[in-house]
Amino acid sequence: MITNTLSMALSLLFRFIEAAIILDVIFSWIMPGRSNALLDIIHVFTEPFMMPGRKLQEKIMPGLMIDFSPIVALLILDLLERIVFSIL
Repeated sequence: MITNTLSMALSLLFRFIEAAIILDVIFSWIMPGRSNALLDIIHVFTEPFMMPGRKLQEKIMPGLMIDFSPIVALLILDLLERIVFSIL
């Protein structure tokens, strides 16, 4: 019972972070360079997943105009989700 509730809560958390990453990408296309309270909240959840991708991209392909960090962030999130659910 508790494991089922925990699994559902973690699943919702992972879906929320995935949606936040996608929203972050969409807002970066619609409102480049702008910031507001909603974007600041989204960045609180997405930056821990996006930062490794940005660092990796800057090492491999410095100065690239396209940001691949959301793809890396989604891959990291998927890997983390698989690890967490395999433990449960």
